[in-house]
Amino acid sequence: MKAAKTKSVGATGTSMRILTEIAEADGGVPMAELVDRLDLAKSTVYKHLITLEEHGLVVNHDTGYRLGLRCLELGGGARQYDGVFDVAKPELDKLAEETGELANLMFEEQGMGVYVYTARGDQAINFDSRLGRRAYLHTTALGKALLASLSDDHVDEIVDRHGLPARTDETITTRSDLFEELTQIRTEEFAYNEEERLGGVGCVGTPLDTGDRRNAAISIMTPISRLRPESARREYTEILNQTANVIEVTLAHGQ
Repeated sequence: MKAAKTKSVGATGTSMRILTEIAEADGGVPMAELVDRLDLAKSTVYKHLITLEEHGLVVNHDTGYRLGLRCLELGGGARQYDGVFDVAKPELDKLAEETGELANLMFEEQGMGVYVYTARGDQAINFDSRLGRRAYLHTTALGKALLASLSDDHVDEIVDRHGLPARTDETITTRSDLFEELTQIRTEEFAYNEEERLGGVGCVGTPLDTGDRRNAAISIMTPISRLRPESARREYTEILNQTANVIEVTLAHGQ
């Protein structure tokens, strides 16, 4: 007999809504603005903010509430627990230095892609590199690489849960197109993103074989003009493959 699903705690959910709203804001968020955005009573928002502040999860500055550094402590622990981040980080630093581009590490969690590390080369584009930012998997090379490493049934579950929302005119928005591309990625072992999440931005990604650890992928992000020449694609895929191999060997034998 299947166990009944335990109901979630409403107060905790409210705190998470407040934290998420603050995290997604550009700068501090005044309490009055949080009340309006969340459509909650002022007293409710105030009580949650006081509690969150007591635990270091938010701080109140002149411009409003911001995330506290306790979030950084918790997030750092989350990304390091199985060793993938610790092994991948120095290799991504080398990758960014060698290519001059952005090198990224993403984990899959609850059907979304979570950026857990970004290394910046000297020619890298300006990109939001905040720890923990999330993206729909079908909109990025990293995400599509992760999807390609999952079973079709698992991919279907993710699409059922999150859909295939468009971020640009180039975003994949149908299951048939998605599965067609995943088949190609599984054959080539590389995924490409050509302005599917951000205009003018391209990316090449590959999944990591992490054993029984979390699903992970790495990528090189670049202006689309630097990715489109065939010679550049070959160069990026070769160096990305080398980086992935080093990470995978270290995880298999060195951890």
